[in-house]
Amino acid sequence: MQRSRLGRAALAALAMAGTLGATAAVAASPGGGCGGGGGTKLGRLERGVARAGLPPEIAQAVYQRIDQARTEQRSLEASLATAHEQMRTLLDQDAPSSDAVLAQADAVGALETQMNKLGLRTMLEVRALLTAEQWEALAPKRRGPPPDEAPSAPRE
Repeated sequence: MQRSRLGRAALAALAMAGTLGATAAVAASPGGGCGGGGGTKLGRLERGVARAGLPPEIAQAVYQRIDQARTEQRSLEASLATAHEQMRTLLDQDAPSSDAVLAQADAVGALETQMNKLGLRTMLEVRALLTAEQWEALAPKRRGPPPDEAPSAPRE
């Protein structure tokens, strides 16, 4: 039984180390993770305003909402950085507690979810400021298969 728990703890530690490495790579990229423009929801919205040719008063309202979201985002990013550092501290221990590592993984995941929800909430708030035509001109393009492609058949 003890061996099984240790195996699970080691597996969880390896999974989190991979997640932390991927997160660090994103944060080190230009625009940094979720905050600096780059490929983020807020960055795409902001670039869309310039493309959409919105009336100045509407563009100003959109920029104001994006700025408010960025203020919230900076706070979440600081909390996320702290949570990642706490995870690194746990994983650097000789025998990290599986329960502590998994609880910290939950904390990191909750912060990442909050960041995602902030981007989505901001997008919806901006969308509510615009007409359908303005939104279409501004809207971040969704990724995925082109609309004319049929979805692939389920695998068995």
